[in-house]
Amino acid sequence: MKARALFAIILVAAIAPSFALDGTVLGDFMPTSALTAVSGPGSPQVQAEATRTTTQVAVSQSSALPGGWTLSGTTWLLLDSLPTDDPTQVPPARLDLSSRLLQLEAQWQILPGALILDMGKQIIHPSSGFFKTPLNLFSRGAAGNVPQQIPAAAPQWEEGWWGVKMVGILGDWTLEDFLSPPLTWSGAADQALQYVSLRQDNLEDQLRIDGHLGTVDVQFLGLVSESDPGNSDSAVHFQTGAGVDGNVGDYLTLRAEATLSDSLDRIDVVDAASLAVADQTVAWVPQALAGFTWSIDTDLSFMAEYYYNGLAFFGDDYASALQYAQNRLSSTSAATDVAGQFGFFSLARNYAFLRLADNFTDQITAQGWTEINLQDLSGMFGVGIGAKHDTWGLSGSLTQTWGGDGTEAHYLPYLWQLDVELQFYF
Repeated sequence: MKARALFAIILVAAIAPSFALDGTVLGDFMPTSALTAVSGPGSPQVQAEATRTTTQVAVSQSSALPGGWTLSGTTWLLLDSLPTDDPTQVPPARLDLSSRLLQLEAQWQILPGALILDMGKQIIHPSSGFFKTPLNLFSRGAAGNVPQQIPAAAPQWEEGWWGVKMVGILGDWTLEDFLSPPLTWSGAADQALQYVSLRQDNLEDQLRIDGHLGTVDVQFLGLVSESDPGNSDSAVHFQTGAGVDGNVGDYLTLRAEATLSDSLDRIDVVDAASLAVADQTVAWVPQALAGFTWSIDTDLSFMAEYYYNGLAFFGDDYASALQYAQNRLSSTSAATDVAGQFGFFSLARNYAFLRLADNFTDQITAQGWTEINLQDLSGMFGVGIGAKHDTWGLSGSLTQTWGGDGTEAHYLPYLWQLDVELQFYF
């Protein structure tokens, strides 16, 4: 099956230009070093090396139709040798196959420039954050859990949601409402449908207002979710948020966004020694991001962002979560990954991100960056360089963790990771 999938990738890339399709093929080769236990709890940890390879293909098409209609779609496929991003967990078949219909929507300009109807599978992505994106209340994240070794520098694909969106535009203001119904199916059906679309368990309705106040862009969001709609034990949850973006002169861009959720779920540590955990609902959770980009000159820029996640851990709870991560790392049991429940390197509440990027030429770019856990002063840093020429590109990056025993970075799935990526565009 995997051989047929690889043949399909080559075939699609070869024939897509004949059908006026736009697409990208990415191949990544990622040697990784990580700490792993050799036997059981309390055993010494050794440094182990593994290599993750991924091949991604995304094909898109957009066509204007009579009567003010536009039809567009994107499909995506991934071959992955290490889907968990953990070098200690190699899939039995040595290669994991994923695919999704990421986006498929029909848009109708009912009143051109004033009233728009959008139906189908859509990507809802209002956040302007670079490091983290609190305003993406309605987002699945990167398809296939493919890591972004150079933050936001290489293409990543996100899967949308099936639903209907109505957009109204009046002057500098836009009002839109997106309604997404629940779509569920049996576990047996999911064996086939998982290659087409993820399930939608809840009824979701998001209202969004965008506007311009002088040189400042503002937006307001409200998301109502109903779990298990139609059942006696159904529950309704509410999230709201706001964001601003603006320029100060010609060289400085400021951005900030914040959200508040009436309740969110997380996994708590009950006993770190026995690796016991429990599900918990946390009430009134704030999340926020603030940052800036300084264009030092036409080629050189500096970025800084601060992120706060009220759902993550702090104080004694954070110390307990770190101890749990230490015990899990020194064990060969399949204990729940508490440290990874909010995403990669996000166990604490407070983080900072810094990046310096330079465009040496129109074809060659480079950057250096660091992510810092402000609670225990551990983190990651990386450097990367990329070159593009017409329909192909080549890039490379090196990421390394830093921080002593008892810090979050010490328990990440890798110590260092090298990524060499080859890109083709058609």
